[in-house]
Amino acid sequence: MTEFAFYVPGSRHYDNGHYANRPSSFANISITGTECECLCDHCEGQLLLRMLPAPTPEALVRVGEGLRRDGCGGVLISGGACTGGSVPLLSFGAALKELGEMGLSVVVHPGLLDVETAAALAGAKVTGVALDLIGDAKTIREVYHLDRTPEDYRHSLRTARQAGLPVMPHIVAGLHYGKIHGEYAAIEMVAAEGAACLIFVVLHPLPGTKMQAVKPPEPEEIGRLFRTARQTLPELPLMLGCARPPGQYARTVERLAVDAGFNGIAYPAPETVDYVQSLGYRAVYRESCCGTTH
Repeated sequence: MTEFAFYVPGSRHYDNGHYANRPSSFANISITGTECECLCDHCEGQLLLRMLPAPTPEALVRVGEGLRRDGCGGVLISGGACTGGSVPLLSFGAALKELGEMGLSVVVHPGLLDVETAAALAGAKVTGVALDLIGDAKTIREVYHLDRTPEDYRHSLRTARQAGLPVMPHIVAGLHYGKIHGEYAAIEMVAAEGAACLIFVVLHPLPGTKMQAVKPPEPEEIGRLFRTARQTLPELPLMLGCARPPGQYARTVERLAVDAGFNGIAYPAPETVDYVQSLGYRAVYRESCCGTTH
């Protein structure tokens, strides 16, 4: 029986009546605290408010030690991006390695990745690298406020691959104010450069941001995007990540992912779990980031 993975890291409570995660099983950590120089229009730093601060390598190790004592199994390391589009991780290599040696699964969200930082992450033997991929120059400029191009994102992916890192690219469907503008180009980047898996999320407009009133893409557009990804990348594991608008929209998108041949979904609705099992899949729950196996 083929497995279908449901990712339910403990940084968010999950209980579908059949499986409940442990609150202490996973944590999100920001190495910049609440500081972010980019303040992208879809987030404006709000996501950092939900993360544990660890602004120095020493603080990161202390936070990791405390999490392990509480039974934590994995962490996502991120932070606010600088004006060049990268998260300032370079000085954290030794601390990241120490987290791994404690027994933590360590997924890093570095923003745009340069050769030196990629080498540091490879030396730290991180579990995975969650890279943003943006295929539209206007989106990079108007949403991320960066003087960068899609080629910079493709180069970031190539740099990670050349460093031997397990790369888990993320594509945000509807990132350009709810419109599909560069997502198909981003799929082509993965086809050209390779990856360990590909993770899709859907724009979830947050209150208090410039996108709070934005309507996310129509489900039909999302389904078309998902089907194209599977056709373009027939062997690559495809995942639906944790971000998407809630309610019926989320349930519809989850079913579209299943029907497109995805391999995993984060925080699925109970109806989605039932649907997957009705198709003959065996449900496997993992309290870790999408794309990881532990």
